[in-house]
Amino acid sequence: MANPYPFQDKVVVVSGASRGTGLALSRYLLVRGAKVSMAATSEENLKKAIAGIEQDIPDVKDRVIYFPTDVRNPDDVKAWIEGTVAKWGELDGAANVAAKMNKSIHPIEDLELEELKEVLDVNVIGTFNSIKYEMKNMKPGGSIVNCGSQQVKYASGNMGAYAASKNAIRGLSQSAAYEGGAKYPKNPIRVNLLCPGCIDTDMIRQPLHLPKGAGTWTMTEGDHLTSIIKRYSKPEEIAASIAFLLGDESRFMTKQEIYVDGGWMEANYVA
Repeated sequence: MANPYPFQDKVVVVSGASRGTGLALSRYLLVRGAKVSMAATSEENLKKAIAGIEQDIPDVKDRVIYFPTDVRNPDDVKAWIEGTVAKWGELDGAANVAAKMNKSIHPIEDLELEELKEVLDVNVIGTFNSIKYEMKNMKPGGSIVNCGSQQVKYASGNMGAYAASKNAIRGLSQSAAYEGGAKYPKNPIRVNLLCPGCIDTDMIRQPLHLPKGAGTWTMTEGDHLTSIIKRYSKPEEIAASIAFLLGDESRFMTKQEIYVDGGWMEANYVA
């Protein structure tokens, strides 16, 4: 019989945890027995998220904490991870979900350096800071899951900043996987990359500014989606995939990139 509490008493940190996939993952883990430390930039959003969790999940109050955290700031990340360890002990798992998309759709020749830096700061520097302190404070045999995108394999036109950031996370993940093996050769810290397609969250629904002041554009579901499954994924579907990589059932997996994208088809993509 399957264990209904596969994460019983495991300590897991989740960034980007106040909304979307990060919140769905936090809920998924808590239902299955984990102790979850939630991080996000907005304390207000974190409080709202935890209020909803405590209302929906019985006996969860002593198994969830939160830290307002700007992942771009190493001091914030250090305080989050070390604060979690001080309360519950070393980490069993970490999911680095916090992310930022382009504000605009631009070809590279029109992309402002400042916008590129904003995306890289959250997605690359934020993931780097998180991995750094997670590795320092993780048990042998622990698991880190970073979030890539289908843009890692199928980078599209006019999304240069986002595609560059997610490919950088791929490189960080592979390096960290080697280092996790070297740190504990008999029981390595595993590091994997989860690459989703379009997820039905606030981030995908935000209006994007079109080039040369041509207004805004918002992505929508429909037959134009370049995937076999013609819909966005639900945050809970991506959360379940991340949880698999965090859990013991994936203990022979490290340095992998897993695509959960509805069957994205590059050949059908038109920029």
